[in-house]
Amino acid sequence: MWERIRRELLVEYYWWKRQKLNKRRLDSPIGLLGILLITVGIILMVIIGQGIGALFRNMIPFVSGTQVAGTYWSSVFLALKISLLLIVMMIGFAGIIIYKLFGRKK
Repeated sequence: MWERIRRELLVEYYWWKRQKLNKRRLDSPIGLLGILLITVGIILMVIIGQGIGALFRNMIPFVSGTQVAGTYWSSVFLALKISLLLIVMMIGFAGIIIYKLFGRKK
């Protein structure tokens, strides 16, 4: 009886381990592409944010009084909007490429 229980537990452990490994696998093209898109998106967000923020900060001497803070924060939010738009555009292009390469073929 103990041998049967042990054998059943070993079979369950084998399948559980196999499922766990399959869920964590990142060597598929979609997994690598997702990691690359997120990394590139974050890098673009930082670059665009710094560039637009610097542009608007250079304009601050032309702005007076209480408008300085508004100009600064509008530059930050504009950079975030542009970077999110670029991330969505890249994900869309990647989706189209994946669909064309791995989609159903008639």
